[in-house]
Amino acid sequence: METFQRFEKKYLLDKDQYDQLMEKLKDHIVPDKFFKAQINSIYYDTDDHQMIRRSIEKPEYKEKLRVRSYEDADKDDRVFVELKKKLDGIVYKRRAQAKCDDVLSDIDHCKFDDEQVSREIGYVLNCYHGLKPSIYIGCSRNSFVDKDDEDLRITFDSDLRYRMNDLSLRKSDKDRKLTDQIVMELKVKQAMPIWLCRILDEVKAYPQSYSKAGNAYLMQAKGV
Repeated sequence: METFQRFEKKYLLDKDQYDQLMEKLKDHIVPDKFFKAQINSIYYDTDDHQMIRRSIEKPEYKEKLRVRSYEDADKDDRVFVELKKKLDGIVYKRRAQAKCDDVLSDIDHCKFDDEQVSREIGYVLNCYHGLKPSIYIGCSRNSFVDKDDEDLRITFDSDLRYRMNDLSLRKSDKDRKLTDQIVMELKVKQAMPIWLCRILDEVKAYPQSYSKAGNAYLMQAKGV
């Protein structure tokens, strides 16, 4: 079982901001061991999108269930099933592994590699009746860590895409563009260091609430 508990802050950057930021960060960060990845995620929801709609309302507590791979996944590949909860700005994430086809075809009877996480996922499935694969989100991710503190992680997501049909953990020519901006996410266990706050202020990068799945749902509803 993998468990994460941390603060997460998101920033939307244009190309100029990104270039300025990387120049200023170069003496502070190094690529992490999973530096480059093709992230494929499928978010589970009800037919009326109960989980996504609740997330858009920005409640104090929210949760999401998703399956994720870090490259295109076929039916027999092992993938991560993640239960992510957010309360008062703190993110709690639990995840286990399972076979891709088992998760996407029948998550209710899927065999996970961790019994505790399996029970927690089962509880969510009981609370939200009829959860099923709902939205695909894809992106290219570059990941860095503070060279002096590996508890500070910075990721940059680009080429953000979505689709709501023909769902699989693979990039598709049916994908629609989600945004031209780069989504930066800071993940820390404690407060951000002063040097990082100063750099973010210099490039005029400020935290924003941004849900990839939530924005995909809104764009689909608008026919974008």
